[in-house]
Amino acid sequence: MAGMKSAVPPLPTPAMSSRPACTHCLALADDSRRREPHPCLALRNTAPLVSQSAAGVPFSMMSFICRECGTSWRLYDRANELFVSWVPEHPLVR
Repeated sequence: MAGMKSAVPPLPTPAMSSRPACTHCLALADDSRRREPHPCLALRNTAPLVSQSAAGVPFSMMSFICRECGTSWRLYDRANELFVSWVPEHPLVR
């Protein structure tokens, strides 16, 4: 019904969390090109998303979430590249 407010607040999600990032996630943000995830990261889906950039460069993306602080991460990887790129889904709270 338009204009009515819900009496039930939304459930908190990692994206809505104002919880500070753990030391592992802060270290990953400082060195976002390392290949290995820290031990607190859990893979969200088993299959990587394969796509292309606007320039036509193919890449794969996998999603992770930190078990310690709830920070969501995306891991981008391109074929024949030495480094990867870890990108937080939302700005980190320090």
